[in-house]
Amino acid sequence: MIEPLYWSKAKEYLCKKDKKLSKIISSHDGHLSTKKNPFYSLCKSIVGQQISVQSADSVWKKLVKRCNRISPRNINRLGKQDLLDCGLSRQKSEYIKLL
Repeated sequence: MIEPLYWSKAKEYLCKKDKKLSKIISSHDGHLSTKKNPFYSLCKSIVGQQISVQSADSVWKKLVKRCNRISPRNINRLGKQDLLDCGLSRQKSEYIKLL
């Protein structure tokens, strides 16, 4: 996991602009992090959109199990039905294949 270069500056700006947000930010030691692999991050974002966290987690686990490892090559090896069987909608399946 890496921390984006803008994160410290963004936290500072938000703390200056919003007192409530400032309290929340200062009470948490954590930082925004992102995976080094943009493809993985985009796939996970697509899976999680417009569904509950529990549903997204279930679909993601099925997709990872089916792929073994999330990568463009492994995703492209899957057929449309494989993606649907993981719980992805037709539209999300298409988006992930187009990445």
